Amino acid sequence: MLEGTLLFMWLFSIAEREFLDEKLKWNAQGYNYWDQIECRAPDPNAKSIVITTPIGNKYVCFKQTNMKPTQN
Repeated sequence: MLEGTLLFMWLFSIAEREFLDEKLKWNAQGYNYWDQIECRAPDPNAKSIVITTPIGNKYVCFKQTNMKPTQN
């Protein structure tokens, strides 16, 4: 079981290396929080986590911020 978990984590880190490197860079600049935004189409020039619906629509619903999000 432990081997399966470690294998999954290793494969995930390889597949998501670019995102993880970018996340660490932003964290170093103080962007340590995620804020929910109105879902919208992803910007093709920005690195983002895209949510794909079952019918193929793509959305971005969160952004990284340097201020703790306020609760509504």
